[in-house]
Amino acid sequence: MKQYQDDINELNEIARHRPRSTLVLGIAQENRQIRELQQENKELCLSLEEHQSALELIMQKYREQIMKLLQSNRVEKSIKTRQDQKNREIEQLIDKISEMAAVMQKAASVDDQLSAHDHEKLTQLQLENNGLREILEVCTTAKQKILDNVKATDSDDKSAQTDQSSDQSFESLDSQGENEPVNKASEND
Repeated sequence: MKQYQDDINELNEIARHRPRSTLVLGIAQENRQIRELQQENKELCLSLEEHQSALELIMQKYREQIMKLLQSNRVEKSIKTRQDQKNREIEQLIDKISEMAAVMQKAASVDDQLSAHDHEKLTQLQLENNGLREILEVCTTAKQKILDNVKATDSDDKSAQTDQSSDQSFESLDSQGENEPVNKASEND
């Protein structure tokens, strides 16, 4: 009993010794507020769930984007290393081409020098050939003149001999008659 009395006293102190009807109205008001709070709590829970699902969706998209970004970074790194390697290869090829161009330029200058030397030698040989031809022409024309002179002298000798023989035949014709000199002249022809 004593405990019951203590509980009632405690409740009265809490209620501040108000009458029961005010307490019931206060409890009804509190009940309404509790229901409103419960409804608000339910709405907030639903809103929290929606926000959590939206946040999960956002985080999922964020993770996907981060994964794509990491993959693209890896791809870019590999592309960059390949590009650097290709650039080094291109530089090596350019160096080789430069060396080959220098060798070709050196070969071209040597070839030009040899060509100039050959051209000079050819010109020298042509001049020498022309000189020899002139000498040969002089010799052949001189030989021809000599041969012509020899032939001319031989023909002069023969004509002189024919003139002498014809003179002799005329003399013998006068002394012997007409038939014999004709025969001698035909024999000389």
